[in-house]
Amino acid sequence: MKVKKEVVFIITICLFGFSYLLDYFAGALRLNITSPLMFLTQKFLILYPMTFVSLTIRSIALMISVSLILSLIEKKYFTKIIISFFIGFIAEVYAFQQLATGARFTPVTWTLSISYGGALLIIPIIFYVLAAITNFLIPHNKNETHLPKQEPSESLLPTQDN
Repeated sequence: MKVKKEVVFIITICLFGFSYLLDYFAGALRLNITSPLMFLTQKFLILYPMTFVSLTIRSIALMISVSLILSLIEKKYFTKIIISFFIGFIAEVYAFQQLATGARFTPVTWTLSISYGGALLIIPIIFYVLAAITNFLIPHNKNETHLPKQEPSESLLPTQDN
């Protein structure tokens, strides 16, 4: 079963919308954390369960967004792996720096979502690695069925020589 990219795009937009709705009902969040891992402790999960759900949904939406954009590149799995690693690395570095320095270029919830979304990129990376190995071991042209070619005749009707 192949899911169309338009459907995945709409689902991703709905996930972003749902996370905004959860953020709206959860209220403003003022956290003094210095690392994205600090929010994953039991203390914060008990105090901010709706924010945790919102962060999870937004992180999944970010991961799907990156995968959706990379799906526009056909078959180049190693390129997708490198791009995914780079985006994941930059997301983690950005989040750690924003939280450690106290800079507020993005809200804390978005900074945490970027960090967790970058970490979730390991899922498509694993998929791309498996797809690259499969494509290397079983090239696409070996999977195709080739029918013998017939020479086209001039006419489909039998001819009568008079």
